[in-house]
Amino acid sequence: MKTLEVDPQTLSAWLTASPVTDGLSPEEIARIAPLVSVKSFAADELLGAIGETVTEFWVIVEGVVEAFYEDLHGQPNFLAAAGPGDSLGEATLMEGAPRPVRLVAQTPGKLLSVTATVFHELLDTYPVLMRNLFRKLSTRLKDVVGVSGRKIAAPRLAVMAVSPRARLLAGRLVARLLAAGEKLSVSAESAEALRQSPAWPASFPVAVIQADERPLAEPLLPGIDRRIAVFSPLDHGRLDLLRTRHADELLWLIEAQDAASSLDELNRAIAADAALHKKVRIVWLLDEHRPIAPCLALPELPKPPVKVPVASRNHAMTRLESQGLERLVRALRGYSLGIALAGGAAKGMAHLGVLQVLEEAGITFDAMAGTSAGAMAGIFYAAGIAPAVAAEDFQRDLTPSRLFRMLPGWPNHYLLTQFRRGAWDGMLREYLEDWRLEHLTIPFSAVTVDLIQGRPVTRRTGDAVHAILESINLPVLSKPIMRDGMALVDGGMLNNLPADVLAAGCDFVVGVNVTGRIRSEFAGNRPDMLTEHMQDAGVLNTMLRIFETQAHHLTASTNPAVNFWISPDTSGFAHADFYRTLEIVATGAATAREVLPELQSRLAGLEQRLFGGATPGHA
Repeated sequence: MKTLEVDPQTLSAWLTASPVTDGLSPEEIARIAPLVSVKSFAADELLGAIGETVTEFWVIVEGVVEAFYEDLHGQPNFLAAAGPGDSLGEATLMEGAPRPVRLVAQTPGKLLSVTATVFHELLDTYPVLMRNLFRKLSTRLKDVVGVSGRKIAAPRLAVMAVSPRARLLAGRLVARLLAAGEKLSVSAESAEALRQSPAWPASFPVAVIQADERPLAEPLLPGIDRRIAVFSPLDHGRLDLLRTRHADELLWLIEAQDAASSLDELNRAIAADAALHKKVRIVWLLDEHRPIAPCLALPELPKPPVKVPVASRNHAMTRLESQGLERLVRALRGYSLGIALAGGAAKGMAHLGVLQVLEEAGITFDAMAGTSAGAMAGIFYAAGIAPAVAAEDFQRDLTPSRLFRMLPGWPNHYLLTQFRRGAWDGMLREYLEDWRLEHLTIPFSAVTVDLIQGRPVTRRTGDAVHAILESINLPVLSKPIMRDGMALVDGGMLNNLPADVLAAGCDFVVGVNVTGRIRSEFAGNRPDMLTEHMQDAGVLNTMLRIFETQAHHLTASTNPAVNFWISPDTSGFAHADFYRTLEIVATGAATAREVLPELQSRLAGLEQRLFGGATPGHA
């Protein structure tokens, strides 16, 4: 920063205009002015580093300064932006603590500065200053925790959209952000390109800025939340880095068929401008009929990729397109929703009914986790398979022949046969092929248990069918799966509803518990039966009942990671009743419909808390 010479009248006017000096008389302002210096800063200038000793108190006169904190992995995250009238450094000076955030100038500007010694003397001399500072700190705290609205995470957004499908998605994105209550400005050249998209929101109020060489460089217009610029490749396919360097986030939209060349170009861009590394988010444009991302090595970026199926027809979106757009919008707005699906063998088919009802209501998720049957149903959904289709497939594939159904206790024996002859792999691979978890449309975490180290294991990458087989691998019915130095069995042994694996990355987690109620009956025996009338239980029936009882108690509705519970009553179904899948699915759907209004209200409250009154088009 550079120290400036400013005339006394201007300096006094700046001090008087600051909320920090509210309540001070002109005479008191005049006495303070000689103790204040004026400094200027340039755009992108580092004004303060994390951990440094704070030696000055600042009040911004012109320009915008952004604050970033570091997460547990050392990655910078946007915290807040400060503008004219805002103060910086008071909390750390009063506490005598090192600076907790990194301060970077978003635009050129000026600030008023006093030394730490003068700052403390002024507080002692003018108590009204302390009151004003506490009022500012209270407002800032509300902003940070979301009580009065979260700041837009990427107020300057660049979109690299080359193909017609990419421009279609860009138009949909603009429309969806407007529907979420954001006030947008779009560069003139971007607006011209997006008007070719059927999704371009011609009826929405969008401010259009003049075309220039760097449409993201200037501060936001008054009353505008986000500025968007959409770029196509320039200079024979190369991205013009000068036009995107001022972006807070750069969406790199990649067609699957052009993935190799697009990733090469991205790697070259990052090599040319290291700052891009923390700004880029890859957005895969997937085929809605095969919504799986290519198996290619991606650069390690702080922002996780988003997969969005896109059809090139018109603005009417399919279920997968709508889900993908919602995930992209939430990624840009800086929050996420997760859903955890409990184990419970055939009872877990109720998850498909729950997912179908939530999907029909427009409630989608950014991350999923599941154990045992929850992993099986959830991975099918995360792969883009519609719940109704999956339900029909499971009922058909898991209902044995009529001859088999003539055997006594055939449901349990059929389940045992499925494990003993390794039938699950072939059945599941017919639908999931060789797809990997990291390439599914929705990120999925599958839980299994390693008997060698005696601990739960969470799979987020690797073969999707293997992840299911490891998670549903019931002990006794099947031998442990030996893989990667582990002996893997059903995840329900230790973590039957893995909401905890979503808690760190999701702002709101829905937990679906299919074992919340358990029927007071076992092998024909009831609590009111006399001893002489009770019947013996077979080993297989006993083991399945043990698993059911264990799951019931492990999946207690006190799981602190769950923000909202959906608990279908599946007590009327047995663990092996896969042949009744459609009935179980209907039970899950009925329960989801009952609690849907409350869930919608909770999600609307979340939006209200985070964004201070924006009216979302979807939950």
